[in-house]
Amino acid sequence: MKHSLFSKHHLPFILSLILIGLVTYLAVIYSKNNFVVDSDLDGLVKQDAPWKDNLQKTTNEFGQSENSLVIVISGENRHEVQSVTEQLHADFTAEPLFSDVFSPTTLPWFKQQALWFLADDEFTSFNDNLVNLMPKLQAALSLQAKGADVAAMQLLAQLNHALQIDDETSAKLLIKAINQVASEKANVDWFEVLLPESTDTSYQIISINAKPQLDQKEPNRLIIETAQTIISQYNQNHHHDVQIRITGQTALDFDEISDANNSVKLAGTMSLIGLIVVLGFGIRSLRIILASYVAVIIGLVWTLALGLLLVGSYNTISIVFLVMFIGLGVDFAIHFCLRLREEQVLHDTNLASLFASIRGTLLPLSLCAITSAIGFLGFYPTAYTGLAELGIISAAGMVMGLLATFTVIPSFFYVFGYPKKLIVNGINTELNVPMDDADFWLPKHHKLVVFMAVVALVISGYGASKMEFDFSTLVLKSVKSESVKTLEEIQQQGLTSSYQMMMLATSPAEAANWQSQLLTLPEVSNVVSINSFLPQGRSEKLAALLAALNASPAPIMTLDNLTTLQQNLIASPLAQQGLEPQTIRWLQQNEQSVLISQINQTALLPLQQMYLGLNQLMQAPEATYADIPKALAQRYQNDEYLLVVAYPAGDMRDVKQLDRFIQAVQAIAPDATGRPVAEQQVGQIIIKAFFQAVSYSLLLIGLILLIALKHKRDVLLTFIPLLLTTLSTMAVAHWSGQALNMANIIVIPLIFGLGVDNGIHIVERFRSVGSARAFYRSSTPRAAILSSLTTMATFGSLLLADHRGMYSIGFLLTIAIGFLLFYSLTVLPALLFSVKKGQS
Repeated sequence: MKHSLFSKHHLPFILSLILIGLVTYLAVIYSKNNFVVDSDLDGLVKQDAPWKDNLQKTTNEFGQSENSLVIVISGENRHEVQSVTEQLHADFTAEPLFSDVFSPTTLPWFKQQALWFLADDEFTSFNDNLVNLMPKLQAALSLQAKGADVAAMQLLAQLNHALQIDDETSAKLLIKAINQVASEKANVDWFEVLLPESTDTSYQIISINAKPQLDQKEPNRLIIETAQTIISQYNQNHHHDVQIRITGQTALDFDEISDANNSVKLAGTMSLIGLIVVLGFGIRSLRIILASYVAVIIGLVWTLALGLLLVGSYNTISIVFLVMFIGLGVDFAIHFCLRLREEQVLHDTNLASLFASIRGTLLPLSLCAITSAIGFLGFYPTAYTGLAELGIISAAGMVMGLLATFTVIPSFFYVFGYPKKLIVNGINTELNVPMDDADFWLPKHHKLVVFMAVVALVISGYGASKMEFDFSTLVLKSVKSESVKTLEEIQQQGLTSSYQMMMLATSPAEAANWQSQLLTLPEVSNVVSINSFLPQGRSEKLAALLAALNASPAPIMTLDNLTTLQQNLIASPLAQQGLEPQTIRWLQQNEQSVLISQINQTALLPLQQMYLGLNQLMQAPEATYADIPKALAQRYQNDEYLLVVAYPAGDMRDVKQLDRFIQAVQAIAPDATGRPVAEQQVGQIIIKAFFQAVSYSLLLIGLILLIALKHKRDVLLTFIPLLLTTLSTMAVAHWSGQALNMANIIVIPLIFGLGVDNGIHIVERFRSVGSARAFYRSSTPRAAILSSLTTMATFGSLLLADHRGMYSIGFLLTIAIGFLLFYSLTVLPALLFSVKKGQS
């Protein structure tokens, strides 16, 4: 087709194409350079209250108490876990990016005082082993004056004797020592040999602070990647029986942003595929499908850029609108395109049909955009800035979607041709002819429909009244995330937690009193204060150690040759339980002189050091606050306060358990604060914001309807399906185990904003055609069904999201749109017919 480019018919399309291309190009460039996702909790809600001042005061006094990054080292071998922890601590300390690298167990203080810090049952087992083994070890040490070879042979002779007389305890302990000698990795750790066997996983943590790169799109990426690089280097060179994981607030925030971005990409892709399916079956016009797709994609690009321009950055809640826009934007396109097909039957030319479609849909679609924007903007005047930003972006998206519909779609048809006219056997022309509603299902059963709506209102109202609000931000994060799973694991161990409760004591006595009371609470897994680093029960342990070390040496044993020991080791059931295969190979493949030399160097010399260390430990005075290393003490004590930290025992994803934890701790220390309190108080702010947002939305939407609808009674009728939808959605969510949270709470005011769209279309078309039969034969019900299905396909794609906040939004919105479609096409026409019948 040849066009005269500057004719009055073509010039608007040419200008429109140029403008669309220019604006889209600028939007892409701007978005590429400025796209940022912020996961900072403090930025989501305005916080100006005494609890915030209390939290800030505690953080200012002991900033290190809430670590930005936590490295968790775990495994069944306690010695190996400790060794890895020390090496990783050195590696992280050497990295300039990381500041304040801290791991308590790497401090010499803990090694010097290790025995005093053992739990009572562990110390008793250690001392029992010492009582059993020390005489045999002293027998070997007593022969060192005769030569190192003699002393080493005596150690093996004591092992051989223990096997012969079935001395199970001594045999197992000496085999543990020989296993360490045979491993040739390091000196024998006699403390590890004497410590009781444990099947429990051993944990160590390294706490790290690092400054995020705030000028980057992902401020924490360098921190996480550097930590992962250090860990990966270790994994390549060490045993895999030690697990190293990352958690802490920095990791939680990074994983949340990553999950949010990945979820948006996945949901966006799946929603576009869903649109193909729905539009393919519902419209069956390739040109309309392509035109709708192009309008949605271009509108999405415009919205992304405009959102960044208006609010500066997206957050982990507002970013979900990039998926929501696909479903909402295509609604405009569907109503416009179906109206075009309807007008094509009534007009001779496509251009006339196009202008008629614009005239027929501009006002109702504009009203829909306005009411949807109002639904989104409900949170704008409130303290919930996270949803206020979503509201701003979404309202801008409604405007962009509307502009894209009335510019991109006509331009697309101008370039690629209009959809073919449908042959409808005169059905469309019948819309202008009054139709008889006799024997039509709605007039016959409208009272039953209204009655069933009342029943649904009562039942759903009861279920909705049970709906709860979950203020925990953990419920928004992916349960698959390593940082979340690791956090839940270590807080159960009482090691650390982002959900710790902190309190400031003014004296050691007050700190000790709080700690003793908190430790009795089932909601608390562990409590740490400066008192935790002063050994307890030292005098009783000292007496027991003294008796064990002063025991008389065991009788000197003889061992003619190592072959006898090897045979006994192979034959003894005691040896088979703890003997490692490499130990037998070590005994068989080395000369006796080599074996004796290694035993002397790696076992007897460390044994002497342990013996001297134990004697020095017992002679040292009892530790005081002044003895605690400064690197440790400053984390829990300053010139004015002592910090007491309580870790939760429950699941912090469960808001009821989180509430109980807060209440239990504050019952003892009323000013206790921390992230749990912050989220609880923020939750109260959000609940208040929710009621404000719903009120604002209802008021403004009602005002718009009063202006837009000819019959004022229709305003009330339009709200009835919205109320039914809201209550039904909340009821189903409650019965399926869902709760309102910081993300999906936007759904309720949004139901009113989106639901009014269908209401306006249905009321206007029902009043214009004058009968129920004609209404259902018009394009409006079909457009409502298609737009709802496409919206459900889009929101349903969020059910694939790992980010739990996005998942919950998708879950509630998918249910809501389904209810909205059903009530709008049944209850609302029945109410309209009832009113029409009453007026006639």
